[in-house]
Amino acid sequence: MVSQNDTKTIRAISDKYHAGRVVLFGSSLESQREPKDIDLAVEGIAPADYYRYCGELMMSLTKPVDNVDLSVPSKFVDLILKEGVILYG
Repeated sequence: MVSQNDTKTIRAISDKYHAGRVVLFGSSLESQREPKDIDLAVEGIAPADYYRYCGELMMSLTKPVDNVDLSVPSKFVDLILKEGVILYG
C-alpha cells in the first residue's frame, strides 16, 4: 500500500492542479508486499498543466510514479476504474 504521507501529498498536489479524480491501481494496492512504484490514473487536469503535475508528483513522492490519463478510453482504463481505489475526487 501507499504510505499515508504519500497519500496526503498526492491529494495536496491533485488539489493544487484541480484534478477531477485520481485513482490508485496496480501493485500499489497490494498489502502483502511493498510496491516498487505508485500507479495512478488521473483525469481533469488541464492539458497545459499535466506534465507539471506529473513532475511535481515524481519529485515529491517516496517512490517512482506511473501516470495514466483516464480521459483516453481503453480497456485498460476500464480495468483501472473497476479495480482501483479513488484517492482524490
